[in-house]
Amino acid sequence: MAKLDSFDLKLIGELENDSRQTLSQIAKKFNTSQQVISYRLKSLEKKEIISEYYTIIDLAKLGFTSFRTMIRLSNITKEKHNQIIDYLKNQKNILWIVDCGGRWDLLVNILAKNATEYYFLLNEIKAKFSNQIQNYDILLTVQGIYFGRNYFVKKRELNVDFSFGTSFENLEIDKLDLEILNFLSENARVNAVDIANKLKVSSNTVILRIKEMKKKKVILGFKPLIHLDKIEYQGYKALLKFQNISDVKEKEMLNYLKHEKNVVGVIKLIGSWDFEIEFEVESQTEMLELTRRVRDKFKEVIKE
Repeated sequence: MAKLDSFDLKLIGELENDSRQTLSQIAKKFNTSQQVISYRLKSLEKKEIISEYYTIIDLAKLGFTSFRTMIRLSNITKEKHNQIIDYLKNQKNILWIVDCGGRWDLLVNILAKNATEYYFLLNEIKAKFSNQIQNYDILLTVQGIYFGRNYFVKKRELNVDFSFGTSFENLEIDKLDLEILNFLSENARVNAVDIANKLKVSSNTVILRIKEMKKKKVILGFKPLIHLDKIEYQGYKALLKFQNISDVKEKEMLNYLKHEKNVVGVIKLIGSWDFEIEFEVESQTEMLELTRRVRDKFKEVIKE
């Protein structure tokens, strides 16, 4: 595991705030040179602590619903497991896949315009791996609230969170916007000039289009993809089922979780679970302490 000094941690924190910042913008904040920032950034990438940079897009604004599909596998070999992963990675409606331990083996986020489209997408996966899919559960994502990875700088910036998924406006996005989004989804730090050259438009056009999509909150942020296995952190997802919860109590819980610096975000769900808390800690002991704090604080509304 790589050891990160305070400079690296601060740099990752800055990239968490906005990965599209230029080297000169970051250098100014650090009161150092672009060369130092470039060297440190390349070092993080070489160590595979950061592998790429992605764009957070509110896909609900484009008319998509996110179906969280949790899958339990059986009759599985390493080769078959990899085959399933490779198959899922090549399906265009799959936003992300989590390979995990616990009650479920895979968490698959499937995007669909409606429940019928999702039904057919899921059936294709089930038919392809009927001998391996032992069980599955489906959760409908209602809202995602992202707090960020402030634990790198040991404090929570309470003004940087954002949410997605609540507004199904089905905005009119033209072909050029979609092409720009495609480039940004692959690499959030890609230069506007490079995008412009490939799309045969001016760089000013690209810059203005990105600015407009941020204004419409189609684009919510630009983040680094951090590999926790390369540093001293582990990622967890805790699912909660509520009983007798009010809007006031839900807001109280969200505010409490927002102040827990290791909580990265919360997903509000419809299905067999109501909340998903995503958090990252340095040890299993910290994981147990955090989950117990939440459970004990809200024991009257947490059923499971």
